[in-house]
Amino acid sequence: MCTGAQQAPQNSYIIPDSATNFVHGCQGNAYEQIMYIKAAKDTVISIAGLGTITADIDSFVVNANIGGMPAYLTAESVPALLPAAGPGSPKSDFSRLVIRGDSLACVRIFGNVPIGAAIGTNMLTVGLRVYTSNIHSADLVIDAIIPSIYPGRKTDTLTNLGYYKIVIDPFPCWAVGVSNLTKYDFDIISTTPNPTANQTRVAFMSNTAGDFEYKLVNSLGELIRTEKISATNGINYLDVDVHAVSNGFYMFSLSNGKNLLSQKIQVNK
Repeated sequence: MCTGAQQAPQNSYIIPDSATNFVHGCQGNAYEQIMYIKAAKDTVISIAGLGTITADIDSFVVNANIGGMPAYLTAESVPALLPAAGPGSPKSDFSRLVIRGDSLACVRIFGNVPIGAAIGTNMLTVGLRVYTSNIHSADLVIDAIIPSIYPGRKTDTLTNLGYYKIVIDPFPCWAVGVSNLTKYDFDIISTTPNPTANQTRVAFMSNTAGDFEYKLVNSLGELIRTEKISATNGINYLDVDVHAVSNGFYMFSLSNGKNLLSQKIQVNK
């Protein structure tokens, strides 16, 4: 299941990042990977000799035709993908996901990996076009010349993300199950930074609004901290304070009362 929301905190991001990357696939097993994409509200543009200027983000437009993705996998999204606009509009002449500025969307890649599927690494290319408007500067002199540099005070930038990959492992292998979001109605997306010295931010996605409880336990099994929190439908953030604990490994667990997920946190000061 893929859950998108109209508003989300923080600036732009894509989860998973290049370091985490996509889960492996396994011959003869189901595959699922969910990406969360947050479009920024605004951005800054650097101009040599003039410094930085500010622009609003109109939208991110993601090409739904992911280059290099095996034919047995499918991509769907929330919000829904839009069909190609036609040859008269080459910039959107493809199935696309439009993410308005300051909003969140997700892309679900899924399917069944055939038992005879080629093993190895499939390098992917995700086309991302960023549209900005209202480019301006607080300096009136610089602001006056912006239209000559950016006609209409707009930009249109194409970026190809080429660091994502899907690795297909040979059968028999550890089965790649559906995501925790599908099985448990929530999933821990990331803990950043990790290792950490003072605080780590846990990002988790929930299919429903409800009450959660988190616990932090040390390597001896001793409870360091526990807290009950309320989550919304969509992406949620939880700041875990570790500034007063000693260096070492800790187990962070999150429960919705029915299921529990855990991740290891390293404290290194």
